[in-house]
Amino acid sequence: MTTVSVMHVSKSFDQTVGLTAHTVLAVDDVTLTIASGSVLAILGPSGCGKSTLLRLIAGLLVPDRGEVLYDNVNIRDVPLMDRGIGMVFQDGALMPHWEARRTVGFFMWLRHREAEVPERVARISQITGIGLEKLLDRRPSQLSGGERQRVAVARALVRDPKIFLFDEPFSNLDAKLRGQARVELKRLLNEFPVTSVYVTHDQFEASALAHRIAVMRAGKVEQVGAYHHLYENPVNLFVATFIGTPTINLFAGHAGEHQWQGVNFGGYPIRSDIDEGASVTLGVRAEYCELADDGVEARVGQVTPLFSERAQLVEVEARGESWTMQLPLEAAVGVGDLVRCRLKPEGLLYFDPKTGRRIG
Repeated sequence: MTTVSVMHVSKSFDQTVGLTAHTVLAVDDVTLTIASGSVLAILGPSGCGKSTLLRLIAGLLVPDRGEVLYDNVNIRDVPLMDRGIGMVFQDGALMPHWEARRTVGFFMWLRHREAEVPERVARISQITGIGLEKLLDRRPSQLSGGERQRVAVARALVRDPKIFLFDEPFSNLDAKLRGQARVELKRLLNEFPVTSVYVTHDQFEASALAHRIAVMRAGKVEQVGAYHHLYENPVNLFVATFIGTPTINLFAGHAGEHQWQGVNFGGYPIRSDIDEGASVTLGVRAEYCELADDGVEARVGQVTPLFSERAQLVEVEARGESWTMQLPLEAAVGVGDLVRCRLKPEGLLYFDPKTGRRIG
């Protein structure tokens, strides 16, 4: 296995819109380490630079500045044949006129090791439980989207890669197939602990597959950590609002006498070094909002049951502010009801609204 180090890497592209040419900084001074055998997910909105970063790690692009290291050796000094990269693209990237059997075994055939392919395919099929052998005599046009991606994953694994790279491999699948493919891939990554980088815009997918997640925005990595750490301890407003479903509740307010004060809620202790009257945004997740007899009166606008979680999301409004509460499924609330709400102090996060940085 291989440790991958991304050291102060930047990459820009020239782009022309109409008659105007300008330079787009796709990756901006990114530093990351992917430990040997671990899975890192790169998560972010469309256009944030995550696929460009993956291609830099793969050596498909050369950075303008910085370097990518495989076990402390610059990737440019590692011969192509020795990099040991298995890559799965969004569309599978299968040869259209080849049967899956030839696609899966091509790398091993080049190295005169084709005799090993049947055993490896059988092992992959056994782990995933998908009957991969049944797909080997078909061409891509005869395979469904999910089957094409399974063949692409098998092609990458059969070659016994040192590094496994995924570029949104399941984004074109429907929800049911995506869930099945995710489970199958998780089994494979557990069985074959290859250093892996997984690019996705789906945070559930990232949390299910990866040990750590790097959240990107506008070419920069905002924060790296396990999903629960990003969820509970975001470093800024972007991470706080990007991670988590439903989106974190935000309330405008200010500091006064070392307490946070807002339109509906207030009186919560805040850092003593924050200037009196300074604007402060309070963030709180839905599960830290509760019903209480001494709470703020609000009117229910919408109720969404989450049967699998034995919970319901209740959207309420008061004095021009709205927020979402996560309540037990048994709580008797309906649209139009007046309820009283309270925020749990242990779930409160504070942010500077100008910089977005977390301040408490």
